[in-house]
Amino acid sequence: MAGPRAGGTDGSDWNHREKVAHQYVVSVKFKTAMRRTILYHGMFGLCAGLGSLMYGIMALNCWQLLWLISAPTCLIGFRGICKNSTISLVVYKICLLGSAIPACLWALTATGGFVPHFEIYQLLGAPKHDLLMPHNNLAIYFVVITALMSHFYSLICINKLTHAWDVTARRPAKKSE
Repeated sequence: MAGPRAGGTDGSDWNHREKVAHQYVVSVKFKTAMRRTILYHGMFGLCAGLGSLMYGIMALNCWQLLWLISAPTCLIGFRGICKNSTISLVVYKICLLGSAIPACLWALTATGGFVPHFEIYQLLGAPKHDLLMPHNNLAIYFVVITALMSHFYSLICINKLTHAWDVTARRPAKKSE
């Protein structure tokens, strides 16, 4: 019989050859999500950095400065994704937990009036500068809450990726004799 398949087969012999390992599927899925969240984080860091360049570092609130400190860690996160480096992702995770998420929580509580906005110019006794920050609390809530959700999703992605890349977790257990 002539045609698109070899004689003597019903065409189902490809099933055992065309499977992608689960860790590669997980890796592609969460690497794409991580790229988006890191870009989102980096975009806000770039905005805070441009604001501090235009008006000086004195114009920032302390939580904005904390956010600005966490922004360069996006490069570490991108390096971890590109090189499949678990260590880089763990460093990025620590930076998220140590500076980015506390900055978001501080911004939410300060905007809500639960804690005061500590402004750097007040702490150092410098003159006040107006930063290009929205004066509407709803805009700040929107920006900070979406950033906070993005950071939490980044933490989930980091955990999934490090688990998928951990080859020791996939090794079968040795039989004890």
